[in-house]
Amino acid sequence: MRKWFLLFLFLALPAFAQPQRSEVIRALFKNDGEGFLDPAKNEALQKVLATKPKLDIYETAALGTSVALEKMLGDDPEALNRPNQFGWTLLHLAAYGGNAPNTELLLRKGAAVNVHAKTKFRNTPLQAALLTGQYATAKLLLEHGADVLVRQAQGFTAMHEAALLGRADLVNLLLDHGAELNSRSDSGRTPLSDALRGKHEELAAMMRAKGATTEPTPDEEPK
Repeated sequence: MRKWFLLFLFLALPAFAQPQRSEVIRALFKNDGEGFLDPAKNEALQKVLATKPKLDIYETAALGTSVALEKMLGDDPEALNRPNQFGWTLLHLAAYGGNAPNTELLLRKGAAVNVHAKTKFRNTPLQAALLTGQYATAKLLLEHGADVLVRQAQGFTAMHEAALLGRADLVNLLLDHGAELNSRSDSGRTPLSDALRGKHEELAAMMRAKGATTEPTPDEEPK
């Protein structure tokens, strides 16, 4: 009997140990197969929010008001740079959610702008903002010292994300802050490669006019 009980515990432990994501977080990170959805256009999320759920501090960072977030931080100041159950900080969530007032509040309070998520992707708040194409929060982060050259897992940069989205405004924003047009991932992909992969022909043409390539640059050619 003891053997079967221990076997049950062994099999059940991962389920008990794995924190369950709330309905709000599940909707916030809905992926339509082509990428994550802008929360403002995420119908599933808007349906959940219409029920007026009670938001925790991380959900508030993404979706709530700066007044509510500031009050929560007053009650729990250590939360400023503490990652949540899946490894994102408040700043990651505010940036991803396109919540400019909360992004500004967190930066003013000293949130770490270049912190890597404690996930396999190791993305920064800037890269989190680009997952849902958030120009306003990306701009705020860059203006407060976000590293435009930083690489996440597999060597991808913010430029790769912007190009894959097909967003010329984001590509230009990153270039204005010193991004590398031909940054190369560990597998050799460039932002232009990702623009073409996303079938963004107009963006690809604009990038080529600026010198983008899918081939190694002269500095990268083997000697």
